[in-house]
Amino acid sequence: MKVKFRLVGLLFFIGVTFQNCQKKSIDVYLIGGQSNATGQGYIANLPEGFMINQQVLLFHSDLLEGGVPYKWQPLCPASEDSQKFGVELSLGNTLQEFYPTKKIALIKHAYSGSSLYKDWNPGNDSNDSLNFGKQFKFFLKTVNKGLTLLREQGYVPEVKAMFWQQGEKDARDNAGIENSKIYGNNLNHFIHRVRAQFEAESMLFLYGYVLPVPLERYIGREEVRHAQSKVDQNSGHRLAVENAFVIETDDLPLRFDEPNSPFPDDKVHFNTYGILELGKRFAEKYIKEG
Repeated sequence: MKVKFRLVGLLFFIGVTFQNCQKKSIDVYLIGGQSNATGQGYIANLPEGFMINQQVLLFHSDLLEGGVPYKWQPLCPASEDSQKFGVELSLGNTLQEFYPTKKIALIKHAYSGSSLYKDWNPGNDSNDSLNFGKQFKFFLKTVNKGLTLLREQGYVPEVKAMFWQQGEKDARDNAGIENSKIYGNNLNHFIHRVRAQFEAESMLFLYGYVLPVPLERYIGREEVRHAQSKVDQNSGHRLAVENAFVIETDDLPLRFDEPNSPFPDDKVHFNTYGILELGKRFAEKYIKEG
């Protein structure tokens, strides 16, 4: 009888060991924010010969077009307009090029005109769902679904970083100057909440400066940009967050300068080349700090 039990135990151990050996690691990167995060690059204006590395996987919400929502698929454009793309293309390409032996997956949810103070409000903690903003709820749904499907496919996902492009709404006149003044506190809290929500305390958080050009209707521009600089790990400010880094964007080309631009006065959104460069800068900063 003892021999039988030992044999059963041995077979169970072998089975568990085999299953563990079959599991595959995968690095997951999150993308969120508002219109410059959804992406204002035009697919038709991509540089000649630009190739999308389809080794990279993409998963996005049903508020974005370009691929199939809530389904893992090879990297493709994902924006609110099927003719546009966001940082996912150059971000995914650059990461995969630098980490050729790693499996890389991007999860994206973003929504134009969304605020951090309301739409992306993460609540006080994971139990405070009554105070979650609408876009934060969409974000959680998207990320959780994506991670669950990866695990069902035999992967062991690890959330490595989040790339965030947002703040214009909080600086806008209809948001009220008071919301721009608390942007730093809100961003600091948001970073900590995302890390806690997905049990990714060492996750890097990379975000770009907003509004390169002063515009009359963005009355809180300076407050939001100052807040962005303060949250950076290296600022020395009380709002600084470890492993959070702001990316320079003031030199990126804007949509008013887009070839054949349908928005010749748009000095808020990055154009095709600006979006491509932003995604590349996100990836390069991650590679440097990760």
